[in-house]
Amino acid sequence: MKKTNLLLCSLLLITMTILLFSACTAPKTATQPMVMRVPAKFDFSPPSRAQSASTGITIAIVKPTYVGKNPEYFVPPFNEMASSMGNDFEELLTAKGFTVRGPFGSRDEMVFNDKQNSSFVLEIGIELNPQYNRKFTTFLKPNFNSLLDHSQPANYANHKMTGEITLSGNLIVNAKSAQYGELIWKKNIALDPASFTYNGSLTWRGDVPTMADELKQDNLVYNTLSAELEKYYLKALGLAWQQLDPEEMKSVAEQAKKADKKGS
Repeated sequence: MKKTNLLLCSLLLITMTILLFSACTAPKTATQPMVMRVPAKFDFSPPSRAQSASTGITIAIVKPTYVGKNPEYFVPPFNEMASSMGNDFEELLTAKGFTVRGPFGSRDEMVFNDKQNSSFVLEIGIELNPQYNRKFTTFLKPNFNSLLDHSQPANYANHKMTGEITLSGNLIVNAKSAQYGELIWKKNIALDPASFTYNGSLTWRGDVPTMADELKQDNLVYNTLSAELEKYYLKALGLAWQQLDPEEMKSVAEQAKKADKKGS
């Protein structure tokens, strides 16, 4: 009987230890409440369409990239926006009557045949200059593991995130000669600033998260930013549509051809 009681006590102690350990090794974030992620829709439709290849100009397009190395540029929705812009620029140029090659990762990735049969190369830089005014509220929660391991803190810091984001900058469009990459034409398309607030849905334990962490893990933050980026995207592509005039591009194509002849 004593052995049975001892066994039961041992099992109870093991169970309590497991429960305590589980409680103190909870994941870094907890969703409160559950928020569904709404995939961003970056989609520009040209307002009109010219006859296919009517300009007689072939443009090699390089995939749009961000100006700067902000960590959040490499996570959704920022990287989704850049990817979609490459496809929509191709559609935009085709609707203007240009023939399009690419998109390429860079001009250096173009093989000889691509360069030889392109009037010039178009590079697009996205300069957003995002400004983050991020705030957090911190509160403490007990760390039950400290009852077993006195070297651990008695409490964990938990954070709730809020903030304001401002987007501003330019869409930078460069036309370069296909063979030698000489800059022929440059257009900075200014984008009006846009500011908005956000409230995070997650509780973060430990360190305060980066903006990239919030976008990757907090669906509410992602949804808020992507909705604003969608508006910004349509404005940027709408302005690009106005600026890329076929008659002006004919002049650019002639200058690019002269630059490549001069460089050969």
